[in-house]
Amino acid sequence: MAFTKVALVAEIAPGTAKQVIVNGRTLGVFNVNGAFYAIDDTCTHRGAPLSEGECAGTEVTCPWHGARFDLTTGGHLSPPAPRGVTAYKVQLVGDEVQVDVS
Repeated sequence: MAFTKVALVAEIAPGTAKQVIVNGRTLGVFNVNGAFYAIDDTCTHRGAPLSEGECAGTEVTCPWHGARFDLTTGGHLSPPAPRGVTAYKVQLVGDEVQVDVS
């Protein structure tokens, strides 16, 4: 595993997300009550940035057409998205949020 620093904990407030680019991949990093999750930031329906969607627990709703995704697995929970997105392992080291994109 090769974890890469993507943000500081203070940069992503609880209930929000940040778009980051790691090794050419665009990810959304989400803070759910102090637990951090990272998924591909592109909705599989029309390519919307999921990091701009509304979070409810460990679900994010696509800001364009309302497809829902599970932040823990990347799985899609509702249409119109035809499939899920990739979820990545996240670790906190001190005040750094690190993601494994290997």
